[in-house]
Amino acid sequence: MDDWRESRLKDTFIDKDRKDKEGGRMMAKRIVERKIPSYIAVAVILLAFASGCPAQQSPIPVGERATPTPAPTAANVQGNAPAAAAPTAVPGTSTPVPTLEPTAAVATAEARQEEHLASLFEPSVGALKFAEWDDKPLQFSNALLGYILVYGYDFSVELVEIEGEAYQDAFQKGELDAVLMLDMPAAGDWYSTHLDAAAISDLGSIRDGDGDLRLVVHSGLAERAPEVAEFLEKARPTDALIDQLSASISAGRIGIKPTTQAIKFLKEHEDIWLQWIPASIAEKVRAAIEAGKTSLVNRKCIPGGGSGGGSPNCGT
Repeated sequence: MDDWRESRLKDTFIDKDRKDKEGGRMMAKRIVERKIPSYIAVAVILLAFASGCPAQQSPIPVGERATPTPAPTAANVQGNAPAAAAPTAVPGTSTPVPTLEPTAAVATAEARQEEHLASLFEPSVGALKFAEWDDKPLQFSNALLGYILVYGYDFSVELVEIEGEAYQDAFQKGELDAVLMLDMPAAGDWYSTHLDAAAISDLGSIRDGDGDLRLVVHSGLAERAPEVAEFLEKARPTDALIDQLSASISAGRIGIKPTTQAIKFLKEHEDIWLQWIPASIAEKVRAAIEAGKTSLVNRKCIPGGGSGGGSPNCGT
């Protein structure tokens, strides 16, 4: 009886062990079956990547972009520095241009800019600075006399914005050449003191009906540009025309500029302004008007168009 039990118990353990082994094999099989698709997918990706990236040579092949290490020479072995060899140009490449030092580069750029500007603008025999503020008759007068000085006498004219009595300090520093309508009573002692000291010169009144608005210039102008001083003494538009033409001046992109009204005066009233200047100067003024020049900046007139720094076409 005991032998039977012992045999039965042994069979039970053997049967259990066999079932456990079979269960383990089934589980391993299921795991493998689940993993196989993932392995296949990874293999396909790796194969595609490998086929799209063919084998390449070294990214820096010697003789093209890399510099090979020179073989030791007798001079190197003995500790003597070898003589510097001239750089050898690699076929297919250009010889590098030395980079300019910052100071030299700036000087070169400035020289090229000056050369370019010189090619766009007519040469000037000198610079004149006129005071200007928000007063239409003054703006018209500056534009009219300035146009004749720029295109007839070949001067450059700069309109200096002045506020209040700032013209006094500007005269003192030599930063101003003329005020076409200086209010003498408002200037007070400054006017009489500087006139007596010959620091300024009074060339009369540009407005024939108002003796208090004086045309005053720096005393050095007569010595520096006597032809300009002589012209300013003679230039006398009538009060009626000054008021009429200056009244139309307006600001804005589509406004009427002072030079537009000045050119209108020059076109329609030659009988007046031809009395102020020599015939040779008058011909140059007429030529500028016919060339379509409409500002106090004397840009070159380029036949057939072209940018020219914004210059107009000839004959327009």
